[in-house]
Order: sequence, then C-alpha cells, then structure tokens
Amino acid sequence: MHPSNKHNEAGSTQGLSRDRTWQALHEQPTWDICVVGGGATGLGTALDAAARGFSVVLAEAEDFASGASSRSSKMLHGGVRYLQQLDFALVKEALQERATVLANAPHVTRVLPFVIPCETLAHTAFYGSGLKLYDLLAGRHNVGSSHYISSGDIYSQASALKASAHGIQYFDGLFDDARLAQSIARSARQRGAVLMNYCRAEMSGRADDGADVILLTRKDNSEQHTLRARCTIFATGAWSGERVAVARGSHIVLKDIGLSSGVLLPKTSDGRVLYMLPWLGHTLIGTTDIGVNHPDYSDTAPQVDIDWILRTANQALHKPLDATQITASFVGYRPLVRTPGAGKNSSQFSRAHLVERVSERKLRVVGGKWTTYRRMAQDALDAAIGHGILPNGKPCSTDQLTLSPNPLLDNAWVTQGQWRDEQIQEIVRNAVQEEAACNADDILYRRLRTGFTDQSLAHILRPKIEQWLKTF
Repeated sequence: MHPSNKHNEAGSTQGLSRDRTWQALHEQPTWDICVVGGGATGLGTALDAAARGFSVVLAEAEDFASGASSRSSKMLHGGVRYLQQLDFALVKEALQERATVLANAPHVTRVLPFVIPCETLAHTAFYGSGLKLYDLLAGRHNVGSSHYISSGDIYSQASALKASAHGIQYFDGLFDDARLAQSIARSARQRGAVLMNYCRAEMSGRADDGADVILLTRKDNSEQHTLRARCTIFATGAWSGERVAVARGSHIVLKDIGLSSGVLLPKTSDGRVLYMLPWLGHTLIGTTDIGVNHPDYSDTAPQVDIDWILRTANQALHKPLDATQITASFVGYRPLVRTPGAGKNSSQFSRAHLVERVSERKLRVVGGKWTTYRRMAQDALDAAIGHGILPNGKPCSTDQLTLSPNPLLDNAWVTQGQWRDEQIQEIVRNAVQEEAACNADDILYRRLRTGFTDQSLAHILRPKIEQWLKTF
C-alpha cells in the first residue's frame, strides 16, 4: 500500500512537472502496480488503484490519450447498434457506466438528444421498438425516453437533413474525450499515482522477492530508472498483440451545418451506421469501422474513408457537402477482442472487454470502449486481487468519485477557437506545468483540441505555441 501521500495535494503542481514526477520514482524501490499504457483504460486503472490505496506508477510511451482515447466519436453510449448482436448484457453495462461518467465528470460531458429520420412508418416502428428496449435496459440510469417526433421537430433540431415525414428521438451522452482523460489523470495524481508520459517501459526480469523488474526510459533517452512492481497491468490498446483485432474509425469535421441534436443514420451501403454530432462549434461526422493489421496514425483520415463518409452523409442532407468544407479529419484505432467466427468484418466483433492473466504477476486488459473505461479498470484491479497478486484492501470507489477539472483548460470546452494570444500563452503554461505537455501536438490536439476541429487554425497557432513552449 502507498506509504505516503506526498503527491496528494489537489490542484498543486507538486509532482505534475515531468522532472518532479521522474524524481518521485526514486521515493520507494517497490511499487504495488505498474500500469503500461496511458489511454483511457490505463489512466482509469491508475486512478482506481490509487483510490484503493495502492502505490502505482504509469508509463506511457507517447502523450497521455494520444491514441484512440483522444480520437473517439465523442459519444458516451450504451451501443444502441449492438442490440442487433443481441448482446444485451454489454448494452446494459455500458448504459450504467454512461450514467456514472455523466455524473462524475459533468465539466466535460452532457446529455445529447439524437434524431433518427425514418422514410416510412414501418421504419419508425422498427427503430422505435429497438430504442424502447434501449430505454428498458438503461432502467433507472436512463437519461431520456425515446419518442416519436414529427417532420417539424426533426427540422428544428437538424435543419441540414432532407425533409422526412417521420422520426425517432432518443438520448445518449456527448463528451470531450481528451479532456476527460486529463481529468482522470489529474484525479489519479491527487491520490498519489505517479504518471509518466513519453516514457518507455521494458520488462527486465524478476527480483529475488518475485516482483517484476521494469526499466523506464525517457523518450529522449536522457534518463533511465529501474523499479520493481508487485503487479504489472498492460493497457496498451491497439498495440496489445494478437489478442486484439484493430479497427480503423475515421471522422471528418466541418463548420456547424445546423445541428442542435445528434443524428443517427441507421442504414448505410455496407451495414454500418453513421453519426453526425454538434462538436465544439463544429459538426463531426463518422465513423468507419474497417479492420486493419496495424495502427497507422497520421494527421488526417484516408481519402477512401472521407469519400465514404461524405457520400453516405449526403444521402440524408438537402445540401450536399464536399471535401472543401472539411476543416479537420482524424482516425482512431479501436482495440477489439478477437471474436471467433466473426470473420474479417470488424463491425461484427464484440465491444466487450477482457482481463487476462499473461504470467504470474502480469495482467492485460483488452477491448472495451470509452464509456466503460471505469468498469474495465475495476475489473483489472479485482482480477489482480482475485489472483492473489495484490492484497485485498479497499473496495473500488470510482463509481462515486467526482473527477477533478482543470478550470482553465476545461473552460475551452465551451470557448473553442475564441482565444486571444495571452490566453493561449497561459494555456500553454498550464498544459506544461499541470498536465505534462511536452510539444505543440500535445497542446494543439489534446489540450486545445484545435487540431481535431480546425487544422488550418492549428497550423497558424503552431509557431506561437512552439515559441512559448521554450519559456516554460
């Protein structure tokens, strides 16, 4: 268990600067847990561990949430389309977790109404009955009851859509994934977790007492540290090896096209669904679901994916969109548990998660989705205790734990793109000192999110940010 609470000062930068955090590694030779991977699952695991009183170190090879965890579809949802797979248990669990995240992180989440335009009464009845089941599975955690809406109601909420005689409205969650990740990290630090970004973790053997020996190396190779951990938990997402199937999810972003609600297009040319969402003063449209062999992150989505999104969206819009209207695009690579018999169609793979023991003191968490990050972390810690790797101590409490906001950066949730130079300079300082940001991409994509909404503006801001980074 954690011997001290030296980094437990809420809102303090003590232990938040990367140099101070690195020094904290020397405070004890053996830690209860080393988490490898700093996305949603890894950060959630570090928070759960610290809240239970365990000493925990997390190592992330790049920036926190730099992979799929900042490149999601921005929805907190139970997986309404998973009803087609008859996986009611998964949907129910996700709906419960949706309510938990909405309650624990109100600064970066909100309930969002969704519209499903329907061509016929038969379609209306079909989708309406499915959504009533969605409501039923949510139970007391429901955030709004689905209901029939008229063509006028559809137009008032989504004026960009073609006229439709019928429609269904239901409710799900909208969230800022990059900011939620930082809230989890902030909350974990306040409870004693030591979180290192741009830090590689390599297994170096076993200590005499059976603990894992782990070599940590800064990405710039400036420093190394060897620590011992009683338990190692791998939460490396799409980089989890053969146990994971990788699916590419592409999104495009445009200036607001007139959406106050989300839109779900339930029927597309290849059986996927398409979402349109109001997002930070823009409209986000996605996503694809294409199985790939390896993640290949770049600044923009592949052209073939952009073409499919535009072509599919335009079937429902009265004024077609074209590529010149796109202000940004991005790709997230979903880590899915390989599903026997599902073939190569990643859209048919389960969105459930799996915690597996890979050696005496090592566990791996694979699969899942953002909405269930907290439950994935809980299951990982419970498994470590159940296997006797860690002692039984405090129960999980993260379902009742309000996450800590960053008052400055989380305000950008509502002020996207409206900053003055002095405000951006203060954001850079805050991002470096309180969230361990190291370079312009860290700030443009995962603190300001400008890279995900307006890449031309990000290009303009980059030289200023790079200059200000030199002063902090």
